[in-house]
Amino acid sequence: MTFWKTAALAMSALALTAACEQKTPATAEARGPALWRVGDADTTVYLFGTVHVLPPELVWRKPPIDKALGEAKAIYFETDIDPNPKEMLPIIQQLGMYQPPEKLSDHLKPADRTALEAAAVKLETPMFLLDQMRPWLAAVTLSEAMITNAGYDVNSGVERKLAPDAIAAGKEIRKLETVGEQLLVFADLPEEVQIRFLMDGVKEIDKESTTLDDMVNAWAAGDVVKLEKIMIEEDLAENPEIYQALLVKRNSNWVTKIDQLIKTEPGTFVIAVGAAHLTGKDSVIAKLAPAGYTAQRVE
Repeated sequence: MTFWKTAALAMSALALTAACEQKTPATAEARGPALWRVGDADTTVYLFGTVHVLPPELVWRKPPIDKALGEAKAIYFETDIDPNPKEMLPIIQQLGMYQPPEKLSDHLKPADRTALEAAAVKLETPMFLLDQMRPWLAAVTLSEAMITNAGYDVNSGVERKLAPDAIAAGKEIRKLETVGEQLLVFADLPEEVQIRFLMDGVKEIDKESTTLDDMVNAWAAGDVVKLEKIMIEEDLAENPEIYQALLVKRNSNWVTKIDQLIKTEPGTFVIAVGAAHLTGKDSVIAKLAPAGYTAQRVE
């Protein structure tokens, strides 16, 4: 499990706000991220897979995406991309922090503790801060540093670009989940799974960012087959507990909401969620089929 890929494509609640000097990763010219359309006679829903962090120089906006946004009266994101810090703090404290004197080091094997300390030094992340965090939050915190060190920027992520334009155009912004619900995806995992998630990620510290570049290039080119291979087959499928919590359960919940939207509200809508949610046998697109909807790819 490479937690930096998980953070880049499948989690947005923490907004990955770590800042550092930006590098320039190798990226291909975007030919167009994948876009699907589903609905009925009076409701159209565009499904757009996003990446929450991107290289600043990557050009990914293409006419079909802008057309869908122009037609939509509302755009759905996974959750609030700019949550109120005062509201976030107690949630993070409750779900992601230990109560003193308990600390993360107490829950790790000596070898794992040593490896985590070395990773903290490499990523210039204070160990005393990580030690206050539960394993899932420590993993996401380290992933922020890994991603930004690789030259990726949350301010260039899809949601950060779409939201201001949508608001300026008078579109309604809706959310599929609350911030608390999204953070509970990780917080509710058994501690041993969280620790494995953290330590598997620590093992990736010394690897180059080539795979992350490949993943983003596949997304930008609309290559969902390659994206499924990188994100699902070579990553999430290796950890069934996280795969179920992060994708399968949430995708099922979202399909229920999409079905209700199509049945009850006429108009055009855009649903922009992490691209991993729209690829593979358990994707939102696949789960819409039993509900009677066939998604057509338009880009």
